Amino acid sequence: MFSILHISDLHRSRDEPVDNDSLVAALLADWDRYAGETPRVPFPEAIVVSGDLIQGARIGAASWQQSMKDQYEIANQFLTALCNRFLGGDRRRMVLIPGNHDVCWNTSRSAMERVSTSDYPKDLYFALVEPDSPLRWSWPEQALYRIKDATAYAQRMDYYWDFAEAFYKDVKLPIPISRSRGFQLFELCDQRIIVAAFDSIVGNDCFGYSGAIPRGAVGQCAIALRDAARSYDLRMAVWHHSIQGPPIRADYMDASQVQEMIGHGFQLGLHGHQHIAATQTQLVHLDKGRSMAVVSAGSLCAGARELPRGVNRQYNLIVLEDDFLHGRVHVREMGEGEQFSRKRNGAFLDGFVDIAWQAKTDVMGRKVDAQAENARRAIMSAETALRERKPNAAVHALQSVDTATLGYARKLMIDALLAIPDWSGLVTLLHTPETIEESVILVSALIEAGDLVGAQIGLDAAAGADNGTRSGLQARIDAKKLMRPT
Repeated sequence: MFSILHISDLHRSRDEPVDNDSLVAALLADWDRYAGETPRVPFPEAIVVSGDLIQGARIGAASWQQSMKDQYEIANQFLTALCNRFLGGDRRRMVLIPGNHDVCWNTSRSAMERVSTSDYPKDLYFALVEPDSPLRWSWPEQALYRIKDATAYAQRMDYYWDFAEAFYKDVKLPIPISRSRGFQLFELCDQRIIVAAFDSIVGNDCFGYSGAIPRGAVGQCAIALRDAARSYDLRMAVWHHSIQGPPIRADYMDASQVQEMIGHGFQLGLHGHQHIAATQTQLVHLDKGRSMAVVSAGSLCAGARELPRGVNRQYNLIVLEDDFLHGRVHVREMGEGEQFSRKRNGAFLDGFVDIAWQAKTDVMGRKVDAQAENARRAIMSAETALRERKPNAAVHALQSVDTATLGYARKLMIDALLAIPDWSGLVTLLHTPETIEESVILVSALIEAGDLVGAQIGLDAAAGADNGTRSGLQARIDAKKLMRPT
């Protein structure tokens, strides 16, 4: 099993009613409770934060610049404490994305100008909704605005990216953090899970509330994964916005972008924004069909005015089964004493729901074994490196392969270590030799490493070696002994 702590909509600021220490203490206290529950909920090994790290500053608020910096400092303190407590400080296992509250309204507003009514387009509605439209409509003012400075407008996310780049400084990720790429990549569960964290805030500002992932970002991510040096057992996607909502609202994301993810093999999707936990299945009918289990998290600590009626603060624990095809979403809800416990209403009467998705298949419809595929790639790379007389590169390629069980990979590793030569590496690899040949190599490695006692024991145990080989090894041991200072 692999467990993920999924939190969202932190809305950190000094004005929020729940402080950082109270939140961390409540999460740790809940761990004591769910650790003994049935079905079992393992302690989280990764954390996903699906947006809205801060509350944000209203347009024209006093000292809004300092307020934005201050809110991100509070968010940083909370996330650092959470990472230290739950992940031992390993930030590679904490996935962060921005949400609509991470957009600086004041920066976006300063990049716009009001349009004179005489300059309104004839078809105002279509001018507003066309892709990459620079126009925005202000309902409170019933006025049209235009983005006059695209460079300044792009800086509306600078407070978030300044925070994110500092948070992940010197953290080794599959690819470096990028402000403009539209997605970040994270590896979890010993590189068996790949997480694509998408920005869903394109066009989101003080007047525009709908969510969108940058055009082409899903495709670019798919190409990056296609070109990656390894396969994964599970492809996860994370974004912020909901993918459905009432007709009179516009603060959600087009589900077609999620369907594009499914088409590229993503099987589990996590988001926030709607401030209530829920699960659903999205399908794309390609070949035999592909599916994605989509899970939303409630708000961890939004104020009462921002929570749906009858909904308390919530978070999810997502437990993945070892087959990476099934899982369970446990929803925890804050109740009396500001403490979390099982949510027991709606779709979560038992406190959890089961989720599942279809296996990744090849063009013949066969289930893809990611670990076998990675082993095949590593072996091919090692073969090439040995042909090119690069034994160190061969060893590096084979480090992710189980050389204890894969015979050919084991042989390649032995050949590479002999070519370097790396005697201590050979001793470690061959501590339990599987053949007479390996026993002979082990004895030789022990001799070269200076462990003459171990070499003698190994030679005595190599009963199947021919007399000539045994005599030669014994002569080398005896010669080494004579050469040692008394």
